[in-house]
Formats: sequence, structure tokens, C-alpha cells
Amino acid sequence: MNKESQTQLQALLSGDNDGIREIYRLYLPRAASLITRNGGSSDDAKDIFQEALVIIYEKAQQPGFQLKSSLYTLIYGICRNLWGNRLQKKSSRNVTFSEDDKYKFDEDIEKSIEEAEENKIFWDAFEQLGQDCQKLMRLFFDKVRMEKIAELMGFGSVSYAKKRKFQCKERLVNLVKEDLRFQELKP
Repeated sequence: MNKESQTQLQALLSGDNDGIREIYRLYLPRAASLITRNGGSSDDAKDIFQEALVIIYEKAQQPGFQLKSSLYTLIYGICRNLWGNRLQKKSSRNVTFSEDDKYKFDEDIEKSIEEAEENKIFWDAFEQLGQDCQKLMRLFFDKVRMEKIAELMGFGSVSYAKKRKFQCKERLVNLVKEDLRFQELKP
């Protein structure tokens, strides 16, 4: 965890109004962007952000709590989960988890949240690739030898298969980097 996140967490825990205002200034617009892009209003965003800070405050007071990522990563993940849960309740289609189950903090919760976000961003970008690139990348992910990939894809040579894999991988990386959610995860 970086020093800035530690200072911000201490401000939250101690009730430092200036520090808390700074947390709102830095992170509320980014969390609000997440919520409004997913059907929420600015009031919804403020409510969700406030709930996230309360959850962090409560959990940070428990013995053994350690913030292992940036405070923003934790806020973003909790906001995303809270908003998703609220949408599920509104739609009444899906079973929702109780707040206690959803926010059990183990030592790697921040890492888990960040990984889940990155995984979703990756697969959303993957779906934007053309069918050929998707097929080639799936074969590559499955550790199929390049010779076999060239054969299955109908490429004339292994070197062309490697070139196409490189092009598809580059396209995928660029799609991930262009995703606003990815940019928001990186403070």
C-alpha cells in the first residue's frame, strides 16, 4: 500500500474532515462515473460512495485489518459490488448475497477485487476481437503448439501464425488499455 492510501485511511478512521473531503474530491467522480455508466444517478453514486466508506471504516477498525492495495482500488471494488447488488435487488431476477457475506474481509480482499475487475475488463476486450483472433488466442491460451495453431487456423506457416498471434495480442492489450474501467483502476 502506498503512503497516500495510508494517510487517506488514517483520515477516514480519525474523522479528519479535510482528509475525508480530499478522498471525496479524488475518488467520488471516478466512482460516480462507474455508477452513472451503469444506469445510476449522481445521487445513487453519492449514496453508494458513502456506503463504501462506511464499510471500509468498519472493517479497518477490526483487528488485523491491512490495506494491501490503494484505497481507491478498494473503494472502486466495493462501489461496484454495492451497485451491482442494488441493481440485482431492483431486477429481482438474481439471488443476492447478504452484506455480511459479500464483504467478509480476508487478508487478500483488495487483491481479489482488483483481479476480478481486471478479469472482467480483459474478457470484455477479448469479446471485441474478431472471430479469427479470438480463436487463435484461445488456442494459444490452451497452450496449443504454434505448429498446430498454424494448421488449425489454415495459415501457410508457423511464422505467420506467430505474427498473427502477436497482432491479436497487441490489439487485445490496446483494447484493455483504452477501457475506462482499466484507467480508473490505475490511480
